[in-house]
Amino acid sequence: MFSLIPLPFALFFYAWWRFRFVFPRKYRYFGALLFTLCFASVFLQRAFSENDVISVAFSAIGSFAMVFLANWVIVCILWDIYLGIRRLCGKSKLANRRLRLKKQPLLAAAVGVIIAAFFLIGVPAQLNYKTLRENVTLAVHPQKPLKIAVFSDIHFDSLFPKSKLERITDSIRVLQPDAIFFVGDLSDIPATKLQERGFDSLFKTINAPLGFYAVTGNHESFMNPGGGTLEWLRNLGNAILLLDSTACNDYFCVTGRLDHSYAKRHSAGRVSLYKLAPHLLSSPPSPSSALTADFVPSPDSQIPWFLLDHQPKGLDPQDLADSALTRLPDFAFSGHTHAGQFFPVTVLIHAMWKIAYGYGEIDNIPWFVSAGIDQWGPPIRIGSKTELVLFTFN
Repeated sequence: MFSLIPLPFALFFYAWWRFRFVFPRKYRYFGALLFTLCFASVFLQRAFSENDVISVAFSAIGSFAMVFLANWVIVCILWDIYLGIRRLCGKSKLANRRLRLKKQPLLAAAVGVIIAAFFLIGVPAQLNYKTLRENVTLAVHPQKPLKIAVFSDIHFDSLFPKSKLERITDSIRVLQPDAIFFVGDLSDIPATKLQERGFDSLFKTINAPLGFYAVTGNHESFMNPGGGTLEWLRNLGNAILLLDSTACNDYFCVTGRLDHSYAKRHSAGRVSLYKLAPHLLSSPPSPSSALTADFVPSPDSQIPWFLLDHQPKGLDPQDLADSALTRLPDFAFSGHTHAGQFFPVTVLIHAMWKIAYGYGEIDNIPWFVSAGIDQWGPPIRIGSKTELVLFTFN
């Protein structure tokens, strides 16, 4: 049965079990329960998003607990290995227990100090995103070099400062891209809060001559329909929301996929990429799913085809129709992974995804996975960066 327990839950239980020894016997289980509640508060903050004070407090407490937990697990594993070696060398079980009771509170305090340092370093690193420039040569050359600004995982939440969105919009204005791609995970607070904070007046200024295209992320599945964040984005009027649909102009076609989690949560199966391929379109996409395209290319039209899919999973293996594709997208973009965001997840993330960050190839499609422009949960970056990327495609 233990093998059936998902790894995160197993690690959480292990961390909780070891945390009991931080407290005197009288308060052991109370302290472990408090630890559990602190960790859970990072998830509870969404339920109290209408109350700014409670939401910020839960976010702060939960953020510290989440980073503490990740590093506490590593420390406990190393500590248990050391105690195991002591046992093999002849130390008694009682001697090990006494040592644990004596040293474990000091270990917890040391981890707490390290995490405090993480926040001192990581909060500025998270706020001050990097603007990267990348040059890519496509198999299908565009009629002219295309400058496309790409960002993902903005995750508006109770800790997101308006000043950062002001800097993002200014950066995009200075870069003057031909088009803009947003690759999902818009908000963890409802549309009412986005309006109260003035995010709509700023976000609606994001524009480019060839369009601003957006797709759903897994967090849209949490925020809709109750949070209304997709309706908020639609009502701004500047974004072409691609919900398993394709839009084209004179220079490129772009297909946006429903996020896997969004499709599952809303019982909406993902449309086959084969059916979304530009050469199969006989009419512009429905206005309900995407703003209309300028034109629909003919079957032998040679313009680049881009793919936006929040999670970098590649083609849907269960969709047999995709095997009939005669042309694959020329380049694909994802987010979701945050490149691990903070240590030690920045190391573990590479075992979880074929491409955890940067360039690679999935199902024979050139793919780029962004580290995101903000964060989920802890507002820090340790071992990763926030980024806005300007691609020049030749």
